[in-house]
Amino acid sequence: MPTQAKTEEVARLTEKFAKAASLVLADYRGLTANEMVELRERFSKQGLDYRVVKDTLARIAAKEAGIEGLSELFSGPIGVAIGYDDPSVAFKLSEECRKAYAPKYTLKGGVFEGVVVKESEVAKYATLPSRPELWARLAMLLSSPMRSLAVVLEAKIRQLAVVLNEVKEQRADGKEEA
Repeated sequence: MPTQAKTEEVARLTEKFAKAASLVLADYRGLTANEMVELRERFSKQGLDYRVVKDTLARIAAKEAGIEGLSELFSGPIGVAIGYDDPSVAFKLSEECRKAYAPKYTLKGGVFEGVVVKESEVAKYATLPSRPELWARLAMLLSSPMRSLAVVLEAKIRQLAVVLNEVKEQRADGKEEA
């Protein structure tokens, strides 16, 4: 029979999982208490939640949040990085932490905008550019043809001004001779 505390924890996790743009699961066993504090600080500075959860409660919460296939990734106590805005941030930071705390901190997989990511694919998702980078690239791609058109039109206007100036000089020379 579930206790009140466990029921409340499942409800909290379900709410967080449902709102999350990304989740990254990691095995943290072997990290010292100081390393866990550092880890949590790194995630909170980036606007992410980092929670240590019981696998059974997390499985129930994932199922209630409607995330299919995530339950298989939970085994033993697990740390979950939860990102709400930019899904790539949680993956990038988790990959950085994996490198910093290796071999004690290993990534197990996660969820990227509703798609379950297996352990082998986490590094691939960590290399994706962030949303602001993608917006900047898109803006540059969209402005590039307009910039090229403006340069071409400016050159044609400059050429027209040169031709008109030459015509003016020729007419001025013709009036002086007459």
